[in-house]
Formats: sequence, C-alpha cells, structure tokens
Amino acid sequence: MPAPVVKVEIGANLGNRDLKAFRLNDAVKGRLNNTEYTLSGDRLYDITNRLLSASTSRGKSQALDRIDAGQLSIVVDNSDRLFDPLYDAGTYAGQLIPGKEIRISCNDYPVIYGYVDDLDISYDPGNESVVSFQASDALSNLTINNLPEVFPPVELSGARVTRILDLPEVDWPDDARIIDSGNTELSDTDIIEGTQAISYLQLIATTEAGEVFVSKDNKFVFKERNSAPGIIDVIFTDEGSIPGFTTVPFAELGVVYGSEQLYNRIVISNDQTIPDEVIAEDAESQLVYGARSYSQTGILANSLVDLQYLADLLLARFKEPQYRFDSLSVILDVLSETQQNAVLDLEIGDIVQVRFTPSNIPPAIDQYVRVIGISHDWQNNEKRVSLSLERLDFTLFVLDDAVFGELDQDRLSF
Repeated sequence: MPAPVVKVEIGANLGNRDLKAFRLNDAVKGRLNNTEYTLSGDRLYDITNRLLSASTSRGKSQALDRIDAGQLSIVVDNSDRLFDPLYDAGTYAGQLIPGKEIRISCNDYPVIYGYVDDLDISYDPGNESVVSFQASDALSNLTINNLPEVFPPVELSGARVTRILDLPEVDWPDDARIIDSGNTELSDTDIIEGTQAISYLQLIATTEAGEVFVSKDNKFVFKERNSAPGIIDVIFTDEGSIPGFTTVPFAELGVVYGSEQLYNRIVISNDQTIPDEVIAEDAESQLVYGARSYSQTGILANSLVDLQYLADLLLARFKEPQYRFDSLSVILDVLSETQQNAVLDLEIGDIVQVRFTPSNIPPAIDQYVRVIGISHDWQNNEKRVSLSLERLDFTLFVLDDAVFGELDQDRLSF
C-alpha cells in the first residue's frame, strides 16, 4: 500500500532570505505582475522533512457538545537549532512566534489550518533536541474577541451570524465564510458589551439546532438544521469490499448502549427579561427509565413556537437509549490511495455508513452516522485517523439519493 503523503508548513516572513521574494531590477525575480516571485510577507514553508510526529483534533465527541477550536501539535527535529527562537543564524530567526500559521495536509487534502500558540523546546545531554509547536484553528481567535454592545433586529440565525462576523471587533474575511440562511428567527435582545464572540455564536447554533466550526481549509462554517448533508459513498466495515461503494476497514470501533445521552424531560427558556419556558417530556420513557432532565437557558429564539420546536426535537432524539457507533479509527498506512483519500476527504457533518458483524456472528449491524469529530495521530510507523460519530435517526430529504431520497420518510425538513 502507498504511504500517505504528509505535508506540514509554517508561516514566516524571511525577507531577503526568501528565495521566492520579489527582487527589484532582477531579470527574473523583478518582473511586475509575476505570480512566482512576490513582494515580502508571510509565506508557508514546507518543514515536513523535520517532522517527528503530529496530532490534530477538530469537532466534538458527543452530540450535545459545542464545537470548540480545533487543536494541533507537531514535534520537529531541532538538533541544529533551526527552530530555536533565540538562534539568530537560523533560517526562521525572528519568525518563531505565536500567531504564525501552520497548515497540515495529507495526499493534498487539507487536514487543519492553525495558528501557533506555544513553542516548547527540549534539549537532551547528547545535543538531541526537539521543538513542539502547539496551535489552534481560527475559532480560538473568537475566544479573545469580545463584542461591543449590539442592538440587533429580529432576524434569521444566518443573518445574525453574519452580523457578528462583520463587526470590527471580529472582522472575519468575507471570502472565508460558508453561512447558511438559518431556519430560526432570533430575538432583538441587546448583546451586552464584553460578550465573548465564540460563546454568542455557539448560542446561535444551539438555538438553530445547527453547528458553527472552522473547516479544515480555514473557513468559518455555520450549518443550519436543514443544511443538506454531505453524503459520502463510504462504508467502514469489517466485511471486505461491497460493490458500488468505497469500503474502508476500521482498526477500532466504539459501540455504546446506555443512558449517558438519555433525556426524557427537556426544559428550554429564552433570553427575554421575563423568559418564556417550554417543556417537552415523554411519560412512557420516564416510566421505563426514570425521569432524566436536560435544560437550556438563554436561548435566542424569538417565538414560542421555535422554542417549543427545539424542546420537541431534543426529546425526539434523546428520549430512548441508543445502540450506536460513537467512534472508529482507521490506519492510513494499510489502505489503498483511494481508501486513504476517501477518509481524508471527510468533513464535519458528512454522513457515512458503518457495517459491523460482532465476533463474526451474523447478522451485521448497519448504521448511517454523522461525522462530528475528526482527529489525526501520526507517528513514524503509523498514521491513524479517528472519527467521532453521531447516530443518524433523521436527516434532510436528498433528491435522487438512494437512501435519503426515499419518499414518505418525513425527511423534507424539520
């Protein structure tokens, strides 16, 4: 099997040391309007040949969690002090500072785009040295961006997300956004000065029953609850090839059946001065499993109807215990290039199929699941990708899809 092609790049402004920098009066590098030799500024430099290990984490592990900033860590060889911030003779002298970009890709598929938080240097007595870069994706910037006082009108959730991203205190680039319109009207409650930007955006997503996250190619994404899913013709299985699909063998599969996500009484209230409160509960579930409550306060929904909808949706999803696949991992090194690329192409929110025959005793258990988290752990001898999964009991109708395009399945919207 072909080895996965890993690439790690860091951002730096090398000035005159940059071999791709524009040179005034140079016959080749000094041509105006050329795209190869450009004016000074940060550029991404390939440091893959120094890579010892890497790990990344994006998304969440449980369905009711909020998505926080993606994390990445790389360890590189520093035996010649190349990555020592105090070594003035090093190529990256003066550039090894927090805030610089780090991009990781594999087989030319983006994995994560982050910004340096910390550098940790380790020196051993034998002059062996490594540097560990800790970084997080652009969502982390929104944890330090506090909002001014804002007086929003009643508007759809997507318009509210756009309003927040447009604020000078946030100033998210227009060309780095993927924003759905949204299905829920949000209230015109004033936003208090000092409110953390990411917390407010996550509250919008909770109100919508959608998601906010930064994509693996560094775009801010807001998915409404009726967002069309990415349905990937991939089956993770222990059964070998299946005609018409890309089948990928999993190395590990996590199976959960229990009450850790069982809630049969949902209490939701909005953000008004005197809040409205709605309750959705299931008496039969409470009789069988006992009362198990889940509550949310400060929801931004403008109408009682939308508030009740959110409570009813959560009750429908979580009133019964589920037998579910909650995680799986694959080892890229043992996969074909086609299989590797099918895994690397996955993004948060995509739908895949998992088929598993416990102890090789039929019948197989077959579930469609939504990817809610993606992690990578790359060592010299193994490149492992792990997925966090959410069981899919309901999704949007998808025209012409063999599974999700069936009529009379109550999937047009919700």
